[in-house]
Amino acid sequence: MTMPIYYVSISARTIQVEPPETDHLAIRADERQLEALQRKLDREDRNDELTSARAIIPYKSAERDPATEEFSADLLDLYAYVYELGTPETKAHIASMRILPKLTNQNANLPGYSS
Repeated sequence: MTMPIYYVSISARTIQVEPPETDHLAIRADERQLEALQRKLDREDRNDELTSARAIIPYKSAERDPATEEFSADLLDLYAYVYELGTPETKAHIASMRILPKLTNQNANLPGYSS
């Protein structure tokens, strides 16, 4: 049985059944996967709040800020999950962004790389 298509907007942190007018990535997912994706999107909202709160401090560099590092790691995790669930078009788009090291590393199929 083919899973239904959903439309994810990472910038708006939404999952919709109809394609929105704005940016979106098409995925196929079951209920469990949708719940996991929603948790990842919610985590991005919390991370965004943390990094935004730090941004108003004029003398604090974001260069080595743990909140910024966590935000970056979580955002890559979110994109990796959307890639995993994505339609061929979504996978091609995310691959073209060149943000997921595993997709750009030719040795990713060798032992030592996790899925």
